[in-house]
Amino acid sequence: MEVTSKEFKSKAAAKSQDIAARERFRGATRHSVQSRNRVVEDVLNWEGLRETAYRIKEQSIERLADLLEEFERNAIANGMQIYWAENEDQACHYVLNLARRHQATLIVKSKSMVTEEIRLSHALEKAGIETVETDLGEFIVQLAGEAPSHITTPAIHKTREEIGKLFAERLGVPFSSDPTDLTAVARDLLREKFLRAEIGISGGNFAIAETGEIIIVENEGNARLTTTLPRIHVAVLGIEKVIPRLDDLPTFLAILPRSGTGQKITSYVSLIRSPRLPGELDGPEEIHVVLLDNGRSEILADPKMREVLYCIRCGACLNVCPVYQTVGGHTYGSVYPGP
Repeated sequence: MEVTSKEFKSKAAAKSQDIAARERFRGATRHSVQSRNRVVEDVLNWEGLRETAYRIKEQSIERLADLLEEFERNAIANGMQIYWAENEDQACHYVLNLARRHQATLIVKSKSMVTEEIRLSHALEKAGIETVETDLGEFIVQLAGEAPSHITTPAIHKTREEIGKLFAERLGVPFSSDPTDLTAVARDLLREKFLRAEIGISGGNFAIAETGEIIIVENEGNARLTTTLPRIHVAVLGIEKVIPRLDDLPTFLAILPRSGTGQKITSYVSLIRSPRLPGELDGPEEIHVVLLDNGRSEILADPKMREVLYCIRCGACLNVCPVYQTVGGHTYGSVYPGP
């Protein structure tokens, strides 16, 4: 829910009085910054690497229309189906109609900020289609009926005890605040969802114009299950996600995990190029790519604003922002909070 400046100030004033919440946010973000600093020290020329990434994104946004057309040509040649969505309504309607056409009753989703942006899960649930978030943090906030409060750590605002109580109330399991127990509960429940789902929905961290493939980075393995087990895979990407060449990817794979989660590399990096080919044992029969504008062209047309489209969604800015650490993500009324 969007908020005005006046509403933000009011909500921020109230939230800043929650001392316990402030300590949780500061503790969690401090840990993220410390982890990032440790792995950045291993890079010989970190600032030079960041500058290279910046220039690639700068050139990509300057050539965005051409790169998107190149991506479309190559993705179609690979067997993918492309849909251009001007706004969130068009994107949601496309996915909903696809689900209805295939009589889908259960959809699994991997973590995706752009689908949060267009409220895709709400549209599908409203139509009576069960839609399950499979990232652990997203699963927690979905159970709680809340929005994510951080780009990379959706449930950063919740304590272990709160999560344990939530699981006990909503899933009917014995209360536990042990992360291992809570993760096991979620894993057991989600495994059954993966096996029954007709459609899997993902986002995408990058789209490669040269090869027509989608790149997804993750740590839990749920995105790989989402994109390979169901018969149909739908990837929703903002149009700014395209980069020119596969050779550009290693630069971002060195920066995104370090800045986002304090890792040298994430546990899983998936390069998705085509539906299941003859002789392959897994993978979807169909891949649909929804290329979403939703105001991005307006940002692109504004020379003062277009740098916003360079963002790779690592969330590092949140982790050093004193305002975010004081008021949390929900105060902003946006899935892209704060800085």
